[in-house]
Amino acid sequence: MLLRNVGGLSLDPNTDEVLNGLAAEMGKIKPELVAGIVGEWLMANAYLPVPHALDQESAVEGNA
Repeated sequence: MLLRNVGGLSLDPNTDEVLNGLAAEMGKIKPELVAGIVGEWLMANAYLPVPHALDQESAVEGNA
């Protein structure tokens, strides 16, 4: 996922402060952190497909 112009993203000061602190704690830059958060949210809410990295030898559980 590529977010453009994240530097121009207007955030609530409290949200911006938390994101800056979290980015520093995780050793990432804020645009990278925001891209990851948004991407995971989009997948979790079914707006993006979940990537499946299964190959033919992978074990799976359940019945089809």
